[in-house]
Amino acid sequence: MRRIVALSAFALLVFGIAAGQTRAPGDVLVFDHTSNQWFEGPSTEVAISPDAQWALFTGSGGSVQFFSLRTRHEDAGSLHAGLDRVQTATFCGQKGLIRLGERASEKRWFLADLESRAFSFLPIDAIFQCSADGSEIAYYRPGELDGGLLAGPLGELKNYQVAGRITSMAFAPDGNALYALVFREAGESSLIRILLHSKSTKTLASNLDASPERGSMAISPDGRSVYVALATSGAPNNEARHRPEADRWLKIYQVDVSTGMRHVVVESAREDNFEPAIISGSLYWSRNLTADSIVVVPATGGAAREIVTGGQVPMWGPNSKRIGYSFGDWRLADWALDLDAAVVGVDEKGRRSSAPSVIISGYHEDFPPAWSPDGHWIAFHSHRSKTPVPEYSSAGSTDDIYLRKSDDPKAPEIRLTDFGWETGPAYWSPDGQKLLYSSWVRGGEPGIDKLWVTTVDLEVGRALRTDMLPMAEEIRSAQWGAWSPNGREIAIEDNRGDGKRAIWIAHEDGSQAAKLLDYQGTTYGGLDWTADGKSIIYSALAGEGLQLFSVPRAGGAPQQLTHDSGNLMHPRVSPDGSWIACTRIVQSRQIWRRPLP
Repeated sequence: MRRIVALSAFALLVFGIAAGQTRAPGDVLVFDHTSNQWFEGPSTEVAISPDAQWALFTGSGGSVQFFSLRTRHEDAGSLHAGLDRVQTATFCGQKGLIRLGERASEKRWFLADLESRAFSFLPIDAIFQCSADGSEIAYYRPGELDGGLLAGPLGELKNYQVAGRITSMAFAPDGNALYALVFREAGESSLIRILLHSKSTKTLASNLDASPERGSMAISPDGRSVYVALATSGAPNNEARHRPEADRWLKIYQVDVSTGMRHVVVESAREDNFEPAIISGSLYWSRNLTADSIVVVPATGGAAREIVTGGQVPMWGPNSKRIGYSFGDWRLADWALDLDAAVVGVDEKGRRSSAPSVIISGYHEDFPPAWSPDGHWIAFHSHRSKTPVPEYSSAGSTDDIYLRKSDDPKAPEIRLTDFGWETGPAYWSPDGQKLLYSSWVRGGEPGIDKLWVTTVDLEVGRALRTDMLPMAEEIRSAQWGAWSPNGREIAIEDNRGDGKRAIWIAHEDGSQAAKLLDYQGTTYGGLDWTADGKSIIYSALAGEGLQLFSVPRAGGAPQQLTHDSGNLMHPRVSPDGSWIACTRIVQSRQIWRRPLP
């Protein structure tokens, strides 16, 4: 486990809002797209058309948006024209927009000409690139380690074995070579070049500090340079990936093809710059802007008051005098590895009464602490690993619920579960005997959350049993659950898909579920009960942003509690019933342009 430090010593670093954009002469902001999501926003993929007139925004949940960079308006009609549903899309040289979609019983890749089947042979999960004229393509299957890369003219593809996992690729301007960035298990990446006609492969640069997530790269018009996004100019330091305060934001580097030397060409403070593209003599790239904080709102509604800058997913202590939360940045190079948990004091007037201090710290992602009703224990979700792993899904990582004595950060972490997959926060039952949390079923269908209850023996700190609550068939994905104050009922946030959400109320054993409300949402919004058990507080879409609402437990019209300029989510009501703590997020994805020298 990493050394635990006092959070106040680096509060300005960890919790500081981005220090402002760095703009070089000639930099132009082309497009600014605000997001109303949580972790999904920073991981959205952006692709620009070869004529720089259009942009595709593809979210991690499968949402696709098609924007005109000239008018800055969305064009959903052109994206979906002739298809019943579009799952993803990309650009392919002069051939234009290619969509993976459904039409009647067909599900395949469609060109603009819906009857063309030139790309129908591609697997539906193919990740591919096209040469500038669209005559050659390259594709691979996602998630494959040491898998195959197929490239060449349509109908004449050749298989190239690649040692590692491909994260980005691009054709040379003349189409004779394919460049790829390959992530290795140990955490470093290599830049390789494949000469398609001779079928030879060469490593141009190794020990690159790149993101393990999928991205893009660009080749200079003269073919002498490759533009890639890297966190640093040196080899990656896996231990540094886990530090919330580490300066490991992605920058655009220019790599010399002949020497492998690299130097930074685009960077800005506390912001990721990535997805380089070269179009008509200009370098284009994406930039993530995110500001998150923990705020409190009066239980009856009103303006949000910031408690701490740089935090997400609040949890109240039993006496309503402290709030626990996760902190760290959604750095693309170290996705979620740097998340730790902290605690801050709050007085009866909803004002911060102490400096933040770290309460949970270790390798990999940590969610905030949930205090047992007597305050002696904390339960939390963690991806704890014994060593500093290089990426989110590395071997050696867990994804489970842990238990620990609350006031001793060095106390042993007791692992309660061993089956988790995208597990959510844990919540204590009012009697302090059980923990409620959501999780996918390992080996099952991704994206489908179930609710689980673990009964705990607090005398020795161990799990007695874990049960999956039986859910009504009508509940599609129970991604958030909350105990009623008397412990006899559970409120459930159900992700219905395509932005549709529902709130259900079930008995404590999961039976007799009844729908309370349908609404619109964009992410894991969260919900909680008021202290008297008469209403449910939840996060829902109001216009373009997420706000807090209240709906009576007995049914009736919901009431909007907030009208904030940011997105409010993950509401938790203080035990004394006075305040609602929640996450506030303001984030956007920008597209920038700079003339090439």
